[in-house]
Amino acid sequence: MKVKKYKAENMKAAMHLVRLELGDDAVILNSKPVKTRKFFGLVTKNSVEVIAAVDDEPIKQLQQTFKISDKRDEISHSLSTKPSILTNGNQEKLLENIQEMKVMMTNITKGVQRDTSLSDDFLKLEKRLHASELSAEYTSEIIDYLYNIWLNDKEITYSGLLKYLEKELLLKLEDIKFEVIPFKKKFVCLVGPTGVGKTTTLAKLAANASLKFGKKIGFITTDTYRIAAIEQLKTYANILDAPIEVCYSPEDFKFAKDKLSHLDVVFIDTAGRNYLNNQFVEELKQIINFQEEMTTYLVLSLTSKMKDMKIITDQFWNVGIDHFIFTKEDETSSKCSMYTLSRHYQKGATFVTNGQNVPEDIRSFSKELLVKIVLEELQNE
Repeated sequence: MKVKKYKAENMKAAMHLVRLELGDDAVILNSKPVKTRKFFGLVTKNSVEVIAAVDDEPIKQLQQTFKISDKRDEISHSLSTKPSILTNGNQEKLLENIQEMKVMMTNITKGVQRDTSLSDDFLKLEKRLHASELSAEYTSEIIDYLYNIWLNDKEITYSGLLKYLEKELLLKLEDIKFEVIPFKKKFVCLVGPTGVGKTTTLAKLAANASLKFGKKIGFITTDTYRIAAIEQLKTYANILDAPIEVCYSPEDFKFAKDKLSHLDVVFIDTAGRNYLNNQFVEELKQIINFQEEMTTYLVLSLTSKMKDMKIITDQFWNVGIDHFIFTKEDETSSKCSMYTLSRHYQKGATFVTNGQNVPEDIRSFSKELLVKIVLEELQNE
């Protein structure tokens, strides 16, 4: 298989170069417009970059079988109407070559030519990394690191690769703070979208503060949008024999803070709203002064989409987020999003919840535990 990159003034000129060197059997893997600079960068010129490949046997066979053309619908029609032309052995060989072409295209785009004799263990780990909730940036970073390890020891096993990965993940998290002194500040505030379990998580934290650390606690809730949420928190407050204040305005909040100032820790519950809408974040900031002696946790569910979690974190960023709390660990097998978010925002998670039981189903978090969870996901898939 031969893969090459070409640059020309336009697509027609690029195709001429491809045909001239690779012949009519070449396949265009990727094309994109680029700009070139001349005369010390003062003048830019539009051009096109093309990556093409040719492999005489597999590609000729594919072309003869499906009569490849530039029209995707014709290819789809051939695939749907002629499924039995290729034997199982030929199909597997064809898929292997297509996968190899994709890998080579990625590496050429990055300016790296990989050894094509990668071990099955390396390829298996690479596949699992791509399927995880790790971002494309961190996945690529990890694969490049492991590839260099493999080059020095091509007999390395899957478990051996994971041991190197463990060290690398811990190193990347080295400067991110996860552990904090529990309930160091007087006010503990939980913010986040609807449905992530803020009220239950708040109750778990409060119960631990009271029962485990012997703190005098109280509650403030600004979640006046749901009667059920107020009643739920009142129930927890009664069980823990703790005072609770319900706030509808900034004035109510200031009054509640003053009233509960004699306590060791005051836990603040906030409304679960659609925080993809910045309006609701601004409303929350009007009620609560986040600049006070307060630890603010952004609560996110691990069952949420990564894209949504990033948007929500961006929305709350100016509020002043100290740490994450991740919930519903027991409801998903995809947990690598915790690593992606921690790396991206340079903020660690202090707690993770894994059930509805109060106060049991919560545990303190650390970078070591996070890396362990990532490795377990890659090991067990």
